[in-house]
Amino acid sequence: MRHLKLPILTLAVALSSHAAGPTLTDLEPRGAQRGKAFTLTLSGTGLTEEIAVLSSLPASFTPLAPKAGRMGEPALSFLVELRADTPVGLYPIRVRNPEGLSNLMLFSVGLFPEQAEEESGAATQEYSNDAAEKAQVIEVPATINGRLRGPDQDFYRFRARAGERLVFEVEARRAGSAVDPLIRVLEATGREMARNDDAPGLGVDARLEVPFPGDGDYLVAVQDSKFSAQAQNFYRLKIGKFVYADGIFPLGWKRGEPVEVELFGGNLPAPVKVRPETAGLGPHAGFTRIALPGQSASLPFPFALSDRPEAFEPAAAEPPPLKPGTTVNGRIARASEVDRYRLAVNGGEQWLVEMENAALGTSRLYGVVTIYDAAGKKLASAGDTGKDPDLSFLISVGDNAVDPYVAFQAPPGMTEVVVAVEDLLGRGGPDYGYRLLARQQSPDFSLSLSSPFVNVPLQGSVAVSVTAVRRGYMGPIRLSIPDLPEDLLVEGGNIPGETGGQTRQRSSRTGILTITPKPGAKTRTLDLAVLGEGRSEDGRLIRRRAAGPGMVTAVRGANQKAFQAPWLDLALPAMVVKEQPASLEVVSPRYVRLVQGMESQVEWKFARRVPGIKPPARVNGDNVPGVGNLRVVRGKSGAGGESGSLTLVTTVGTPPMKFDMLVDATITIDGRDERITAPAVTFEVVQGFRVEAPASLSIAAGGQAELAGRIQWEPAFSAPVTIKAENLPLQVSCRTAEAPPKTEEFRLACQASPMAAAGEYEIELNASSVLAGRDKESVPYTIPPIKTRLVVSGE
Repeated sequence: MRHLKLPILTLAVALSSHAAGPTLTDLEPRGAQRGKAFTLTLSGTGLTEEIAVLSSLPASFTPLAPKAGRMGEPALSFLVELRADTPVGLYPIRVRNPEGLSNLMLFSVGLFPEQAEEESGAATQEYSNDAAEKAQVIEVPATINGRLRGPDQDFYRFRARAGERLVFEVEARRAGSAVDPLIRVLEATGREMARNDDAPGLGVDARLEVPFPGDGDYLVAVQDSKFSAQAQNFYRLKIGKFVYADGIFPLGWKRGEPVEVELFGGNLPAPVKVRPETAGLGPHAGFTRIALPGQSASLPFPFALSDRPEAFEPAAAEPPPLKPGTTVNGRIARASEVDRYRLAVNGGEQWLVEMENAALGTSRLYGVVTIYDAAGKKLASAGDTGKDPDLSFLISVGDNAVDPYVAFQAPPGMTEVVVAVEDLLGRGGPDYGYRLLARQQSPDFSLSLSSPFVNVPLQGSVAVSVTAVRRGYMGPIRLSIPDLPEDLLVEGGNIPGETGGQTRQRSSRTGILTITPKPGAKTRTLDLAVLGEGRSEDGRLIRRRAAGPGMVTAVRGANQKAFQAPWLDLALPAMVVKEQPASLEVVSPRYVRLVQGMESQVEWKFARRVPGIKPPARVNGDNVPGVGNLRVVRGKSGAGGESGSLTLVTTVGTPPMKFDMLVDATITIDGRDERITAPAVTFEVVQGFRVEAPASLSIAAGGQAELAGRIQWEPAFSAPVTIKAENLPLQVSCRTAEAPPKTEEFRLACQASPMAAAGEYEIELNASSVLAGRDKESVPYTIPPIKTRLVVSGE
């Protein structure tokens, strides 16, 4: 955890006999003024034993007496003294104890004196400042730490002087809150002077700058724009005089190379140029932070880093060439503007054109990428709401949920395409930047981790979930954890390939790895990463590193995405922790070759190490692909629910593939639900038998020949196989072969009449059998036909 390498504070508190890993539910306050001392209270569950606070916050921590948190949950308090030179920004905080790592929360450091919303205190009445006449009186400049409860509106009263200009900015979603803030400034009479919902450069957060016409009292009101009830409902309202920018350009650059970045807009009298420090960051760092020089109270901007050459969009009257492998930093500077680039291609080449914009959090562009031929005919597009026609050269396109990309194969005879970039809504401006990259490559994929961290219990297992987003590559993906210590075992990691269906659109699939300590493993923290490998059709190895979310905040409401902080540059922080009070084990084989149409039982056992822990009410078999009628059937539990089975059921239509079943359950420990996981069970669905045939068979017109082949049998398959030659040319026939179970060879006797036409023909060998179904009926069973050549010569 590169950003969490810092002095660690250890605090001894009350010890539970078998506490679960710690969880942070709240920080109080959510931020502080730099150079000031304050009391920080961490609330949550499992805050037991020797607690170590992990944070990059440049401050000293002094433990105070434990107390109850804001909602009565267990809490730990510290006297924190921030250094006076602490940069304004967000800093991660988590805790660690022998039970494991906690989740991560963000703490904000600001310039202004801090005040608390009175109604947020545990002893105050809810909605005490929800109307203008009940507004809380504050002194400005200030940062107010408040909370919003569903339909809540928080009003604050302050004084301003004639001609004074004040900036009102809300930190919420950027700091990990689920609130989507809206801010209003009003006269004392209640008449609205200004409002803002989503400010440029702040995502869904809000900001206003308001000039005041006269001396007197004014009001500012904060609310959730959707009046939604959120678990993480905090906000920080900053009021004062400070400069701010609402955009940067470029949005990123090559790591370690100098670049001048322009900060513009907001209330800056003129753009400001800075040089970000990119040297010395980790080899996998994807971001650094850029702030305005001097005393700005606004949070710094994330700035993307890459390992590729970078360039600026050239100023040219005609579309400039797009250099393969170089990221072009451009922007849609005006409404309805379309940026065009010429890309040299050759027929048959595979290309990927991709763009970064909205996902970086620093661009307002709703990007659309369109590919045209040299004559101006539209070939493909991504990022718009429509679907492209089913064109043979199109391999994959990104949908509206991600920044756009197009993977395509250049049609025969084509030497150049035009790549166009525009905003879907026809907007434009200095903050509509993008990063465009074209490179010649086969279809590929990207990987993302679902979990921001894991705790690995001794005598237990933990699951790591990884989502693969396919960009044209439809083959299997093998996941692994490189440089894993020898005392840890990783199992699973198989994402099956896609079969059938539409393969030209983006698709994703989840794979799982389980980590299990070996006997004698030691407790400790680890920095892990997950890699995925696939093999393209031309044999090229595709290797990708899974991106970690950094942290995750759930956002309630329809069509709402969880907040993540990839700019923290955390892959998979992990800790090997002491054993849990109970675990789940798989006592049947953990690698199973399963013939299509058959079923397999997974036997599990519940192991209790502390009296009083009840067995799980339900044990699940998760991560089973939803293809080929695969399903999991639960068997009856035995021995008081401490053992049982899961049955994986396939059909003859289940395609051959390799995947991992996750056996897991939920138990209650000290009144708290905990997930327990068994090591992954890997299933390889296979054909009951395989047929091998010679590459060709020669026969003379009027003559005879014998086609000899081999059969490879799965041990579980024991029915006879019938092999028949199909697509034979006229005047040629072959007898059907009947192969008894486990026979390794078969022979087809063929003959050609004197009238058979000489030539070379592709024929098929179709093999069929029967399978004893689950009700013992005979189910027809076939495998894909085997192709071979038949050469007919003259008489």
